[in-house]
Amino acid sequence: LINFNEPFKALRNQGMLLAADGQKISKSKGNDIKPEEIIEQGYGADSLRMIVLFLAPFDMSTPWSNEGLAGVFRFLQRVWTITQKFLEASDLPHSSEAEGQLMAATHTAIKKVSKDIETMGYNTAIAALMQFTNELYTIEKNYGFAAKEQWNEALSTLTQLLAPFAPHATEELWADLGHEGPVHISDSPT
Repeated sequence: LINFNEPFKALRNQGMLLAADGQKISKSKGNDIKPEEIIEQGYGADSLRMIVLFLAPFDMSTPWSNEGLAGVFRFLQRVWTITQKFLEASDLPHSSEAEGQLMAATHTAIKKVSKDIETMGYNTAIAALMQFTNELYTIEKNYGFAAKEQWNEALSTLTQLLAPFAPHATEELWADLGHEGPVHISDSPT
C-alpha cells in the first residue's frame, strides 16, 4: 500500500504487567499498583524500575511480584555495599590472581550485558549484572581489594552497565568512584 520501506526492521510489542493473581491490572478491580506507595515504602524508584524490567522478557506478560521487588532492592544494596567497602579499604599488595579474575569477570559482564541490551533482553542483562556482583563478592572474599586499579575499573564498569536500569543509585556511585560528569554520558565499556 505504500511506496517506501518500513522505518524499522521489526515490530516489538511489550508484554503487560499483570496483578499478582494473573488478572489484568485495573483501577476498577482495585488491583492496581501505585508506584509512589512502593517508593515511599523505602524501595526507591530504581528498584521499582528494575523489577518491571527483570520480571520477564520484554515481550511477555507477567504477574507482579513483591518478592522480586525485595530481591532487586537487595541486589542494589549489595552493589552499593561492595562499592563503599572498596572506597573505604586500605591499600593491599598487588595480586595478579585477583587482577586476572577481575578482568575476566568484567569483560564477561560487558559482553553479556551489551548483547542483552541490544536484543532487548533486559531481564537477562539484569541477571548478568547480579552474577557479576556475586563474582565480585567472591573475589573480594578470596583476595580482599588487592589489585586496586582493576577493582576501580570493575566497579566503574558495573556502575556503567547498571546505569540504564538504576539511574539514581549509579549516578551517586559514579561520583563516589571519582568520575567527572554524569555516568549516562560516559563512554560505554567495551
